[in-house]
Amino acid sequence: MLSKTARLKKYGLLTLTAALSLNTLLVIPTNAQAANDKVLINSKINLEDIYKDESSISSWAKEEIRKATEKGYIAGNNAAFRPKADITRAEFTKIMVSVLDLEINKNENNKFNDIEKSNWFYPYATAASKAGIVSGDGSKFRPNDNITREQMASIIVRSLNLSHKKPETLVKDMDMVSTWAKAEVETVIEAGLIQGNDGYFNPKAQATREMAAAVAMRASDYIDSSLVPDLPEVKDIDLTKNIEKTAQYLNQGVTDPVVGVIGGEWTVLGLSRSNSSTSDEYYDKYYSNIEKTLIEKDGKLHPTRYTDYDRVILALTSLGKDVKNVAGYNLLEPLADYDKLIKQGINGPIFTLIALDSKNYEIPQVQEVSTQTTRDMLIDFILNREIEGGGWNLNQNADQADTDITAMAIQALTPYYKDNNKVKDAVDRGLEILSNIQRPDGGYQSMNNDNLESSVQVLVALSGLKIDPHNDERFIKNKKSLVDALLSYGDSNGGFKHIKSGQVDLMATGQAMYAMEAYYRFVNNQNRLYDMTDVGK
Repeated sequence: MLSKTARLKKYGLLTLTAALSLNTLLVIPTNAQAANDKVLINSKINLEDIYKDESSISSWAKEEIRKATEKGYIAGNNAAFRPKADITRAEFTKIMVSVLDLEINKNENNKFNDIEKSNWFYPYATAASKAGIVSGDGSKFRPNDNITREQMASIIVRSLNLSHKKPETLVKDMDMVSTWAKAEVETVIEAGLIQGNDGYFNPKAQATREMAAAVAMRASDYIDSSLVPDLPEVKDIDLTKNIEKTAQYLNQGVTDPVVGVIGGEWTVLGLSRSNSSTSDEYYDKYYSNIEKTLIEKDGKLHPTRYTDYDRVILALTSLGKDVKNVAGYNLLEPLADYDKLIKQGINGPIFTLIALDSKNYEIPQVQEVSTQTTRDMLIDFILNREIEGGGWNLNQNADQADTDITAMAIQALTPYYKDNNKVKDAVDRGLEILSNIQRPDGGYQSMNNDNLESSVQVLVALSGLKIDPHNDERFIKNKKSLVDALLSYGDSNGGFKHIKSGQVDLMATGQAMYAMEAYYRFVNNQNRLYDMTDVGK
């Protein structure tokens, strides 16, 4: 679970890992042998520390391969993963036996006459056959045959005992699928377990090790999702009532809004953008607290954390206040100092851009600064920090995208999406990453922990781009949408939790408030959350 310190710092990461190796050289421990996930995560396992060919793994597969390694489904062969190599029937069977945690017995007999008990894969073939996952070719198992995509689909459907269901849109090469596999291929496509490429399934193509790993990990997630209780259908929920209830909760819980992440700007922003029944006196109290803080600090909210200025600008803009004169101070002026605002890392340019574009503010020209900020510089900073393969991370040396930072970067770049091709390409890559790393319950995690705030940031990003977070198929997993997931963190009193097993807290509730408002604005064709050119009209 993210500590409160980590949460404050952040707000101021497809495919089944494949690693079946040839013959006995590949070691794939059973679930019982695998180390505990939490211990491994805390050990900060990196793929480059495990596989010497980590750089050859496709970016979309890295996170799933890391997860599968942690779970003990896969391991390397002489410290190599060989992601682009073909995978055999024996190897994929062993992975699925591990995913399903089937009992293996090396002395048990099976029907296959082309394998022997001395073969490393014998007990896995026996367990899979007994479970009805593999049937072979009569009395032949054909362990060394490379597995095709349609064969993989068949094994997955049997493993998960899925009923046949056709997808709304069929792949273009459905006529190339073997008759015996058509139902299975349709089923895995509809369930999102195996995806096509540009509308083609390529049923006869041989599966690669990273591809097989991705599919296996999706199957594992699908199994996990069966333990997730059904969440309410949001289509029939009056979102206005949810917003009103949460607004009431915040008014009662935050009676004296101040400058700060908790009980401060995010609370004010959510309340004011929702047109809740919050009184003018409430907002006046917040404004008075800002003036007092600025006077006490000689107009400097923080020496290096320039997101403090961004937050206050956003809150005041939502109230229709003049940010150029607050207790005699122009809050836009600090944002002119590019060298200082980037000291905070990527958060600085992200939130500065969001604040400036909230009402098309001009950046003041300040002679005293070493480097004058421009919008192009802020955009370029964000684009240059994109991780190879797509997405963003707070750590500039990271090789995996973080959910929250990716979503926040997309929020900042949204006003430039239509007219800037570099921005559009980067945002599209980020969206693909966010689709791929979405959790089985429709939500998101950051730093390996499922949490509300990660879902909040993605929902705000999607709503701002006019992508429906409740109905767009890219952001629905196991029939659970991002909106479903967000509301699952709430309680009957209007409050929200950081994690589902935790307690309601004001930080989570404040962020859930503005996320619901972001979605409400999308549904009702209003200005996006951070486009406040509608304030005062």
